[in-house]
Amino acid sequence: MTEENEAKGTFKYEQDSKRFHRYTLEADGGIVGMIYFPKDTTIPEAVTLKRKDRGKAGD
Repeated sequence: MTEENEAKGTFKYEQDSKRFHRYTLEADGGIVGMIYFPKDTTIPEAVTLKRKDRGKAGD
């Protein structure tokens, strides 16, 4: 994958809910969001995401 097709960013702890640890996500190009990790799992140092388009074979 080339640099042009990649956005890099960080996720930072925000708060806990009853079942999840909630992290805010901020990445290149104004990408923002939330990531939820179940409380019974170890929080990874890095997360890699790949786009999955709707309607493609294998979905």
